[in-house]
Amino acid sequence: MKNLNVFALAENDHLVQPEEFEDIQGSTSALAILTDFRSHKPHMVDSHLEASEALELMLAEDVSIKLVVDDQKEFIGVISRDDLSDHSMLLKQMALRIKRDELLVRDLMHSRSSINAIDYHQFKRATVADVVSTLKKTHQEYLLVVDTDAHHIRGIVSSRDISRRLHTPVEIEKELTFIDIFTAVRVF
Repeated sequence: MKNLNVFALAENDHLVQPEEFEDIQGSTSALAILTDFRSHKPHMVDSHLEASEALELMLAEDVSIKLVVDDQKEFIGVISRDDLSDHSMLLKQMALRIKRDELLVRDLMHSRSSINAIDYHQFKRATVADVVSTLKKTHQEYLLVVDTDAHHIRGIVSSRDISRRLHTPVEIEKELTFIDIFTAVRVF
């Protein structure tokens, strides 16, 4: 066994963050932007948690997306900070005719069946530009990456994380829903 040299930290040694580096470009392998669940524990939230508590957790942890799990810790959906915005919560509150403190994560999440995924084997041959193009084409701010051979949800990529790493905005045009159209028409 080899002994390793240890030393005291210098005054100017600081904790680095991925966004400090400009090592990601459009031509970079997509693997560089993957939050791979084989090496990073997924950010999860229970579906029965109050929506306002989930938002507080996300803000405290500085994460924009959490995977939603049931009582058995099985994946059932995704929730983002945008889903927990005052506007989204107010619309859902009115639709369900409940008080704000009765709104749960499961009421605002995107269900498993509505989420797009990409195969891990295809993903590892893709570039960051390919992923950004796919996010824009599908009008989604994130994609799950699935190892279809093993049936494992392997990871997630999000436009916000990509934007932070590229140091440039990645604008995803939201696909209009009936509620969006109805709200816009009501204004006029």
